Amino acid sequence: MQADRWVVANARGRYAWLLLLSSAFVALGAAIVLRKPGLEAYLIGGALIVFFGAGVVLFAFQLIDRRPRLILDDEGLYDRTLGVGTIPWRDIAGAHLLSMRGHAFVCLQLRNPEHWLGKLRPRQRRLVALNQRLGFAALNVNLSGVAADPLAVLERVLKYSAMYEPGRG
Repeated sequence: MQADRWVVANARGRYAWLLLLSSAFVALGAAIVLRKPGLEAYLIGGALIVFFGAGVVLFAFQLIDRRPRLILDDEGLYDRTLGVGTIPWRDIAGAHLLSMRGHAFVCLQLRNPEHWLGKLRPRQRRLVALNQRLGFAALNVNLSGVAADPLAVLERVLKYSAMYEPGRG
């Protein structure tokens, strides 16, 4: 039995909304700086411009980024944001869904987590222990900002990992 190739992209509508919202706050910051002379206005307006200006850059990039965010196919699960490459289905023992502050995550139960943790950047490895204290797995697929239903992603991960389970014909 073969897995269907499922490619999931960024949720462009969500990033368009966030870009618009961030741009409005940058404009508000500029208006504060230009209309209210004084140190307090420069600090408040400047903070709005810097913080939401960074958001404008980030959300604009996410909006135009056409690369797949997730790919689930015969090879396994690929999450571009994890940075570990494709995780073969035979290496995934199970998964469960967790949500934190409205953001869904598919928590992967890996057969050999050390192998995959070794592929993470040092900063990411330091965050793994914190994630696990919060009830997450070592590797988690972050579904915020993607155009996919979290339950559908979990269902496919469980289905595909069961199909490729070691010893199964």
